[in-house]
Amino acid sequence: MKKIASAATSTRSSRSPLPAMTLEDVYAAPGHLIRRAQQIAVAVFHEEFEGWDVTPVQYAALIAIRDRPGMDQRTLVKFVAIDRSTVGTMLKGLEGRRLISRATPKNDQRTKQLFIRPEGARLLDETRENIARVQERILAPLGKEQRAFMQSLAKLVQLNNDLSRAPLRAAK
Repeated sequence: MKKIASAATSTRSSRSPLPAMTLEDVYAAPGHLIRRAQQIAVAVFHEEFEGWDVTPVQYAALIAIRDRPGMDQRTLVKFVAIDRSTVGTMLKGLEGRRLISRATPKNDQRTKQLFIRPEGARLLDETRENIARVQERILAPLGKEQRAFMQSLAKLVQLNNDLSRAPLRAAK
């Protein structure tokens, strides 16, 4: 154990200390850029969905519930990569707005199955063009580089999925 500690110490002391990070370094850091891209994507979503009173995560949840009727809350968490601590509040809001319904199956009183209601299906149907515009606007500045960017972004997310507090666990 001491050999490992002393080897690590001697390696650290033989290297020069890293220079202090500058604000320009922050602006060029991948984490900062990804966070900013997320902020921009959400802002574009809200602009295109003005008057619809839905968030990007709620929108994804509605699609998952529509596509997999009867799934339970734990499955939704896995399929949409929603944080477990907030999914209940989100579902309560969607249910209160009559976009989804929750039903307790007879064979398992501990779970609630999720179903899209006609109002939720209508929201998804009537906003097809809105969501298409969101995607187009986010990627438009990249021009011909869109495909390469999306491939790299998908790879980055897939390879780092397990590092997330809410990893995606969708069945393929």
